[in-house]
Amino acid sequence: MLKRVRCSYLKKNRLIAKNISIAFIVLFFFSVFTFFYVGNINRVLEYETNDIITVTIAGWIILSFLFLGIIIYILYSKANSQKTIEKVAYTDFVTGYSNWRKFELDVTNLLKKTSQNNKYAMVIFDIDKFKAINDIYGHKKGNLILKDIADTLNELTDINETFARVSADNFNILLTYNKKEDIINIIKKIMANNELVNLSFGIYEIKDKDLSVSVYSDRASLAKSSIKNNSDVNFAFFNDKLREKLLFEDKIEKEMEYALESGQFVMYLQPKYNIKLDKFCGSEALVRWQYTEKEVIYPGDFIPIFEKNGFIRKIDMYILEQACKEIRSLFDKGISPLPISVNFSRVDFFKKDFIENIVNICDRYKIPYSLIEIEITESSMFGDTDTLFNVSRNLQDIGFIVAMDDFGSGYSSVNMLKNIPLNVIKLDRGFFVDDKDVDKSQIVIKSIVSLIKQLGIRVVAEGIETRSQIEMLKKANCDIVQGYYFSKPLPIKEFEKLVYKI
Repeated sequence: MLKRVRCSYLKKNRLIAKNISIAFIVLFFFSVFTFFYVGNINRVLEYETNDIITVTIAGWIILSFLFLGIIIYILYSKANSQKTIEKVAYTDFVTGYSNWRKFELDVTNLLKKTSQNNKYAMVIFDIDKFKAINDIYGHKKGNLILKDIADTLNELTDINETFARVSADNFNILLTYNKKEDIINIIKKIMANNELVNLSFGIYEIKDKDLSVSVYSDRASLAKSSIKNNSDVNFAFFNDKLREKLLFEDKIEKEMEYALESGQFVMYLQPKYNIKLDKFCGSEALVRWQYTEKEVIYPGDFIPIFEKNGFIRKIDMYILEQACKEIRSLFDKGISPLPISVNFSRVDFFKKDFIENIVNICDRYKIPYSLIEIEITESSMFGDTDTLFNVSRNLQDIGFIVAMDDFGSGYSSVNMLKNIPLNVIKLDRGFFVDDKDVDKSQIVIKSIVSLIKQLGIRVVAEGIETRSQIEMLKKANCDIVQGYYFSKPLPIKEFEKLVYKI
């Protein structure tokens, strides 16, 4: 980098020096004549000669001398001004090196002048939790960290490479390489020289040198985004699969608000069946995104995105409202509704207005709280157990049913069952699929069902698809099941036709 700066600096200053040298030669030439003619003026004045021509020429020479001096000053000032303007336009004043504008020009020029056989990669990275560093230690400390990183990059890059701090804590580097390990080695050196902070890198291997610098940067950024929440991974290479995944996420996030406002999120209901009494006993509300008339996006594709960006809260409350609307509709038709369970994210449970919001929605439709079952996944039960206990207990005291979904899918423990107030446990489908030893599975399921019932908690088995699973659950005294054996999730009208015969 220093080589590049030095070459550019010398080139500009040689041009300035050349112009000034020419000006001084001309100035010297006219100065000789000026002295000659000034001598004539003295003689004219001394002898009171009326040599008007001589005086006139001498005057013009003196004026030319002054005019030439002004021109030299203007040229020199202009050169300095141009230099200052370029410095302002192309320098990042936090690091003292190139900014994005200069980086873009340098990358374009480097890719144009190098052979097609030369391999280049765009590498971008940022500092994890840099805002927290600024908030805790101050912006002065943050700027020193940025300067140290820039100094490291300056040492590691050569004349055929370039780098810049492009914004906040974001850096871009154009690197030459022969194999991927070359890039990884540079990344390791950058991290080794800046051990006090955690860095996340995205890498895009440039195949087409005719694309814009912004495209290279965006693709490297997509790679970086894929590891942003993964503390075990520091870098990722861009690939087509990643591009499709992240572009899909971007599309989801851009369209989710409109989809909610326009009613594209549709509630489906999957029945629950009491195999002991041989009748339907409730349902679970599930969401589908009716993206177009023929295209449906399933929750597995968008729920994780919503949980990450917080939009899940709006969806959860929206589905609760749809469930309340359905229950109210059944009441208005003179039908006694069965309870509907609604899934809620861990994010909801830790919001102070959670209970108030669900109570307000139920009251708006005059729905008995006992007809709404609040489901939260097993994984959400870990962490702040005091808050979970208080929220669950308050929900029960008001009259809601509280259920744990996916029990057995993660790190369930009996201790958790006694610490969290629950009305219902839903056994994960993993208990009932791909069983190589049916007898052992029967013993395990029977023991779990017995234990849960002794704690005064109802048991629901989900994901049931075969008759053999039904028989196993009957032997285990598990009465309520849910799954494709009885019905897939259905639109409202189809659900009402199946369950209520209307």
